[in-house]
Amino acid sequence: MILIVDREPSGITIGLCLNRPLASMTVVDTSALALLFVPEPDAPAFWGGPMGHDPAILAQFDRVDGLEWFHLPHEQRRPFPLPDVGVIAVAEHPSPFEDRIRRARLFIGLCVWARGQLERELERGAWRLTSANAEDVFTAAPERLWPRFA
Repeated sequence: MILIVDREPSGITIGLCLNRPLASMTVVDTSALALLFVPEPDAPAFWGGPMGHDPAILAQFDRVDGLEWFHLPHEQRRPFPLPDVGVIAVAEHPSPFEDRIRRARLFIGLCVWARGQLERELERGAWRLTSANAEDVFTAAPERLWPRFA
């Protein structure tokens, strides 16, 4: 099951696979910086998709005011795939997130589609669209997501 997290102005679509925990990799094994956002060092890391190996964090926030932008070398709008769930880059400074993160999950890699590619795959029936919520993103039983929505 893939959550679409961003659609860039260039038409590139980015998603994260929600139901693929990496059995042999925990947060602490993957990224020490992620521990600034994911407080459980032994929490599983998740396979986000086949593109790259960069870590990304999905977090559910108590409040999102002031979190609209990534403050990296160049400013860019933060994706919020759900109203209270946003993407955090592990290189971000943790102070804007203090006392705001309700829960968080680390993903390695991304699913990426070129301009128009996902739309063509949807037209062919390669994907099935459904709505997601924060409980789907942070479920304790991610292996049950696929059968539930299939």
